[in-house]
Amino acid sequence: MSTLIFPLLAKIASLLLMVFAGVMLVKSGLLKKEDSLPLSKITVYLLSPCVIVSSFSIELSETAARNLLLCFFYAILANFLFLFMGRMLRRPLNLSPVEEMSVEYTNCGYFVLPLVASVFGDEYLLYVSAYITVFNLLIWTHGLQLFQGKKSGEKQYVKLFLKILLNPNILAIFFGAFLFFTKISLPHPLALAISDLGKMVGSISMLITGIALGGMQVKKIFLYKRIYLISFLRLFALPLCYLLLIKAFSAVDGFLDNLTLFLVTYLSAIAPSAASVAQFAILFGKDEEYASCINIFTTLLTVVSIPIMVFFSDKILT
Repeated sequence: MSTLIFPLLAKIASLLLMVFAGVMLVKSGLLKKEDSLPLSKITVYLLSPCVIVSSFSIELSETAARNLLLCFFYAILANFLFLFMGRMLRRPLNLSPVEEMSVEYTNCGYFVLPLVASVFGDEYLLYVSAYITVFNLLIWTHGLQLFQGKKSGEKQYVKLFLKILLNPNILAIFFGAFLFFTKISLPHPLALAISDLGKMVGSISMLITGIALGGMQVKKIFLYKRIYLISFLRLFALPLCYLLLIKAFSAVDGFLDNLTLFLVTYLSAIAPSAASVAQFAILFGKDEEYASCINIFTTLLTVVSIPIMVFFSDKILT
């Protein structure tokens, strides 16, 4: 797996150049920081659902079906481990909702999809969809409720449940699963449009990050004292715990026979904090600058963190 470090670094560098492009658009006066709001809405409510539907639009062989189920198990282990650890750390570390979500949720779609497509090929995007599906089910239920705070009263719970259920991302999961199990194919122009829109999500997300960065003083990022703790938890501590958990499960026959398959999911687990957290913050007007700073800082640190964590995975699992 260590042979993949340099290809990964090259793609990470290209994504960071997209961030720089967003910065330059703001610094040149062509865009303002506020312009990230409509882009965030487009990403959250259009591009992200397109990614979800596209990931289900594929015919599976028996081997690919088994591999996909295994990736779902990897993804479930990672996400529920991160949620459990985030919940356990909430009180001792006095984590705010933005901090907790930044620790628990990764940029598995916007950041990882371009990485996997570039390093492994488009055929491996299906396996990333396992993590994305689990991620979306959790962030649009647990994450949204955590961000909005506790609700009181039966009517408020019903209203929240309906809001979650009718969210375009949740509807996209149901629609994608329907297409997958019924083997119904969308008309080619529609399928192509959905696929092309989905492919934009990585670039647009990086531009949003750059626009947010261009609209603030860079030194502000380093003035948030807790950003170092949050970044350490997201990029190193929790992924290391996940590695140790996977090592424990590796005793099960067939669980870790294909290390490349695991690495596709592992990249989602070691990705920077989810851009969705910053986009939620923008949409709901809660600590958006801090959320953006965490997303930016962890994204920049991936140049160092991803090679280190891939190296650790090679040493621990092989």
